[in-house]
Amino acid sequence: MIKETELFQPVKQLFESLGYEVEAEIEHIDIIAKKDDRYIAIELKKELNIHVIAQILKRQTLTDEAYIAILKPTKKVMASVTFKDKILILKRLGIGLIFVDKQTVIYKESEVILPKKKYKKKKRLIDTFQALNNENIGGSSQTKRMTLYKKQAMSIAQCLGQDIKKPSQIKNETNIEKTYSILYKNYYHWFESLGNGQYQLTALGKKDNNI
Repeated sequence: MIKETELFQPVKQLFESLGYEVEAEIEHIDIIAKKDDRYIAIELKKELNIHVIAQILKRQTLTDEAYIAILKPTKKVMASVTFKDKILILKRLGIGLIFVDKQTVIYKESEVILPKKKYKKKKRLIDTFQALNNENIGGSSQTKRMTLYKKQAMSIAQCLGQDIKKPSQIKNETNIEKTYSILYKNYYHWFESLGNGQYQLTALGKKDNNI
């Protein structure tokens, strides 16, 4: 049986063929596609249900457009009243639908309805998109994923590995505004204070960052 993560590459290739940059698992969104200043949220599901519709509604406020990508249903399912009702809901909500053919792995867009409203994009989503480099797989929310916070913590760890110990110097080197907070909170247990305004890596910090 096909997994949701297997929908990722087909949908990624679809949007890349349309000139979009693609990243996965940002702000709990399976896929974010970006072209110029336009951002699109895509949720991956094996079938169209109320849960994923509610899920994409929440994502819709963060991006310019929102889509659901599902395995292409059978003709019987698409002819059903229940499925047609769900399509009607998507139309009314301005949410796009993408079919992925599991036999040929060819993508076909169903009735793509573009949102009528423009929402202010969340800054953290944009910052995370720009920081990542295809390090996540869409639809893999149960596995560890790269986040902006972790990416920044890794950059700080690399500075400490180069014997840059003062937070102010690390901030200047990395341009990470939250350098002091990341060091102090020490979420990953990578950092330890030397007691004189300087920090160093813990053994775990060296191990996790290959230093």
